[in-house]
Amino acid sequence: MRSSHYYVVMFDSIFTERGLSLERLRVLIEVHDAGGIARTAPGKISRHSQFSRQLRELSEFFGCEVAHRRGKFLKLTSEGARLAELARPFLRELTDFHSSCRSERIEFTVGAGDSLIHWLVIPRLGALLTAYPAVRFTTISLRTNEIVRQIEDGRIDFGLMRKNALVTGMKWSSLGTLSYVAVIPVTHAPRTKLPSFSEVFTKFPIAMQTTDGQFSEQLLAIAKETDKNFRPCLGCQSFPQTLAAVRSGRFAAIIPELAVKELPLGSVHKITDTSLRKLQRDIILVWNPRVIRVRSHAAKLVAELQKVLRFS
Repeated sequence: MRSSHYYVVMFDSIFTERGLSLERLRVLIEVHDAGGIARTAPGKISRHSQFSRQLRELSEFFGCEVAHRRGKFLKLTSEGARLAELARPFLRELTDFHSSCRSERIEFTVGAGDSLIHWLVIPRLGALLTAYPAVRFTTISLRTNEIVRQIEDGRIDFGLMRKNALVTGMKWSSLGTLSYVAVIPVTHAPRTKLPSFSEVFTKFPIAMQTTDGQFSEQLLAIAKETDKNFRPCLGCQSFPQTLAAVRSGRFAAIIPELAVKELPLGSVHKITDTSLRKLQRDIILVWNPRVIRVRSHAAKLVAELQKVLRFS
């Protein structure tokens, strides 16, 4: 009897005062993910005021500031961020239970770079739907540092990223090595004589990613080994954009070998070179061990994702 009474008293401690609610916790998480109230709904002052009030009520309930003002912006404190970390898995598990009771599909989120989503993730996820009819997926295009951050705080369930970006605390499984090739439309070069790798950068208009990522920097360095004044004829923000440029028949490019199958058969020359090994990426599937503990189906999905997403 004493044990039962103890647990009642323990839970009663968070119900003796007003201010805690699921809605306020949801607002806290939304502000956390957006990086501040102003970014949750740009231009909607009334909503900002409502969120500010709800965060203030959470502060009063817990007896600590969950948000503070920095200049013109209201952002979460370290205590607010910690509370968001505690609330997220609770609300996620509650949502899963709600969906299960209503016989609705339980949603899992996969984050990866845009190219891997297009050419690996989406084509293969369908294979899991028959085996797991109670599950549905959402894919999100993210940069590597965003995948790491969102795996850590629980915004996404699974991520695909390069192995050398792995951080302590993540669980992971190897999917294979992403390699790259040069492709030149056959309309730019006769079939009788295959261009050399150095000629790719000196004789043909090149479409290339011009973002500030590691890949773009390394590829530009390789190009400038051939031509120190090299500049691409077309700057792109993603591999799908680069592939569209190649598909037009007007541009050569360096693309993942995984993507070559997306081009019409016989439409390009494919050229490999040892210097392209510098661009290779060991790709891994990553997840937070917490997701296995708090989400039904997660453990089985990890095993299946390792199988269906492994490079063939």
